[in-house]
Amino acid sequence: MDPGTGSRRHRQLTSGQDTWSARCGESRTAGAEGGLRETTGGNTGTAPAGLPYKAALAFTPPGDTRATEDQVTAWGLDILAGNSRGVTADITARAAADPPRPGGEHEKNIRKTTHYLQAREPFPGYPAALANGWPIATGIIEGACRHIIGDRLGITGARWSLAGAQAMLWMRAIAASSDLPAYWNWHIDREHHRNHLSKFQNPPTPQHALGLAA
Repeated sequence: MDPGTGSRRHRQLTSGQDTWSARCGESRTAGAEGGLRETTGGNTGTAPAGLPYKAALAFTPPGDTRATEDQVTAWGLDILAGNSRGVTADITARAAADPPRPGGEHEKNIRKTTHYLQAREPFPGYPAALANGWPIATGIIEGACRHIIGDRLGITGARWSLAGAQAMLWMRAIAASSDLPAYWNWHIDREHHRNHLSKFQNPPTPQHALGLAA
């Protein structure tokens, strides 16, 4: 747990103990909940308000929803196939062939979309993620922040030491993953080894050769 990352408010008590108050999901960046969606006032937009849709409106006839959706679908499939550079090039070429009104809404949306794609081009890795069955949207991460972290560590008035918060999050992650029975058996075994076997099974000197009674 790094107190210097995310939106956690890191505090230093007068005793010198490091604590933090968990605040997960208070703000989101563009691209949350699956990417390419704008954020306004801390909330992601909902389809069809995503950036590719807004950019497509500049290149399709006004009111032709079907044409706009078809264009967004084609771009989306290219992005998922790892060809976001090609989508950026296509949008740029369309804008050059039929320039939008300077300073207008279409120009702004085209610029936002191309800048978004160019800035994130090295990172998505959609083909590998889809091939391995991994999630490609951030919704699952935001849900984990709320359920694993926020619901427990963010309760009213709670203050945690970093070590205590980390221990709690480990246990909540184990329980949420349905691994608690297996973990507890392992924990009991390690406790037995630490408290008994490591001390009495093979004593270091004859003076401490107590051995096990059973």
